[in-house]
Amino acid sequence: MEFKKLTPLMLAALLAACGGDDNDNKDNGPQAVTINFAAKVGSADLTCGENTTMVGTANSGNGSLPIIKDFRLYISSVQVAGNDGEFVNVELDQNDWQHQNVALLDFEDGSATCSSGTTATHNSISGKIPAGEYTQLRFTLGVPQELNHLDRTTAPSPLNIDGMTWSWAGGYKHARMDVAGWNIHLGTTGCTLDSNNENLDCSADRPNRPTYTFNNFSADSVVTFDYAELVSTSDITSNVNGALGCMSGETDAECAPLFSKMGLDITSGECAADGCDSQSWITLE
Repeated sequence: MEFKKLTPLMLAALLAACGGDDNDNKDNGPQAVTINFAAKVGSADLTCGENTTMVGTANSGNGSLPIIKDFRLYISSVQVAGNDGEFVNVELDQNDWQHQNVALLDFEDGSATCSSGTTATHNSISGKIPAGEYTQLRFTLGVPQELNHLDRTTAPSPLNIDGMTWSWAGGYKHARMDVAGWNIHLGTTGCTLDSNNENLDCSADRPNRPTYTFNNFSADSVVTFDYAELVSTSDITSNVNGALGCMSGETDAECAPLFSKMGLDITSGECAADGCDSQSWITLE
């Protein structure tokens, strides 16, 4: 029997058919992905009611016990990357918790001190990604600009949630983390309306949407938000100026240490000089 010599073109075609030139298998169709999240106060799970972990050092170094009232966050633009560092979008499943590229994480359950919240909780997101192995995760904390000024009364879920908006011009609360007597509401500031209250101008806004990247991501990873670390240099028992706690104001004394923990520049609302990954309150476990 006579064997034909393989030409370079024939060899390339054979390798492609066998997947030999695609180490990450990213072109072999979509695969389902679930990314899990958790909320903690130090090492303890965050729960509605009084947590047992002391937080904050600004209160004469004594700290305080946080009485959790609300803990909800929007995340968007979720992406993953393999060893090649090339990020691909997670195409979120469309449901009551996920719309287009934004999802709501809800860690309060409407019980005890969270009575103004909802009984339903949501601590994971689901979607599709190209088949392959992924080692990095990236997402933005907050509602993206193109969805940030919807009318909550007519918006699709989860952008219709009561308590997660300021106003049409103000937009959504990217994150709402309340304890008794002290609140943290992260959101975009600086958008204005014209004299007819019609045309929205966000050209001079402070977006306050940090983007975080994590290495060593796997299917078993859990992204953990730590309230204790976020307020570790704050005094949640007092308020120096402005709204109670931090409402994302540039001149609010309570906001500066929180923005630093989030990796944000308090003046611009953009990532700090050394990047949003300078944040210290979110870990990948």
